[in-house]
Formats: sequence, C-alpha cells, structure tokens
Amino acid sequence: MKQKLLFYSLLFFILIGSASAQTNKGEFYIGGSLSYSYNSYGSENTFNYSTGYTNYYTTKVSAFSLSPEFGYFLGKKWSIGFQPTYQHNSGTETSYYYSYTNSANNYVYSNNYNTSVVGVDINVRYYCMITDKFGFFPQMGISSLNNTTYLKYGSLNIGAIPNFVFFPAPQLGVNLGFGNIGYSLDYQTKNHTFNLGLNNNISFGLNYYWGRK
Repeated sequence: MKQKLLFYSLLFFILIGSASAQTNKGEFYIGGSLSYSYNSYGSENTFNYSTGYTNYYTTKVSAFSLSPEFGYFLGKKWSIGFQPTYQHNSGTETSYYYSYTNSANNYVYSNNYNTSVVGVDINVRYYCMITDKFGFFPQMGISSLNNTTYLKYGSLNIGAIPNFVFFPAPQLGVNLGFGNIGYSLDYQTKNHTFNLGLNNNISFGLNYYWGRK
C-alpha cells in the first residue's frame, strides 16, 4: 500500500511538473491572510505534585493574526515571497491549588494575559499548473517570530507546506494549504522540534497577480 502511494505521488509530481504556468519573470503578486478566533472556554490541565495538585484553566481566549504577503516571479514557475506577521493572543488564566495535607494552603490565582508576536517570513514557491485555473505549489520558507515585550523570546522556523491554487479570475488566486514539514528552534530554551503531518495546519490565502493572463 505504501509503495503504491509513493508511486502515485511521484507520478502526480511528474505530471504537474511537466505542465506550464501562465506567469512570467518580473511579474508579482500581493495578498495575505487575516484571522480571528474566540473561545469562551479555552483549555483545562491538571498538574500533580507530592503535596497536592493544581487545576489550570484558560477562558475568554481570543487570537488575532495578520499576515500580508508580497511576491516576485523569478521565472515562469519560481517566485520568492516576503511575509511580515503580527499575532495577538489574550485571555484569562486561573489556577486552583488543592493541598493533600492542609486545606489552609489552598489558593486561587487569576490573571488576564496579553501576548503580541511579530515576525517575518521569506519563502519560495514552485508553481505547477495542471490547467489554466488549477494547480499546485509547494511553499518552502524560513521565518522568525519574537515576543514584542521580550524580544529574546521567540523561535526560528524552517519548513514547507503543500498548497493547491485556484484562479476564479486570471489575476485572482485562492490558496488552500494543508499539513507541513518543519523544524523549530526556541531562542530562549534552545529546544528544537520537528513536525511532519498532512492533516494539520489547514490554511487559506488570497493573492492578486499582476500581469497574469
């Protein structure tokens, strides 16, 4: 089964690689993404200790993200893009501590938090058009994200995301991204992680292409 999946995947990439996109060197695109979410009940975790345990809750969680994008075509299929990012997260965190030995040590702690993050991403795309209106492009990039209050807190990220693109009009492209393969390094802790998946990180994007016919 895995061998068949690998064969059909390779065949798919060969077919789309032999197709030609209707873009030319020197053309460019602009676009980006905007998202907002709100969850009145965010998450719940329990932390156990030898002397007691803590129930940790987050509520009224909101997340806002703005990522404009600018791209330039190096040829008919290759483009390079620049994408600044701003993210803001806020909510309320509450901790309930319960002691196993002395109820007088029980306490409740609540705090409203706000976190802002800025970053920049540089990426390259390889467009493989199946038809004039539909195609595929992998997007490979490197980015840095930093906390606006404590700039030393942040991460370096390297990865690639497969995308489908549909052109309802010659100069308007709608992107659907899915999954990712990536590497992340935390600046403060020096911890690094590796991610690989095809059913996560679903994203939508909208681009306007100057000069595409």
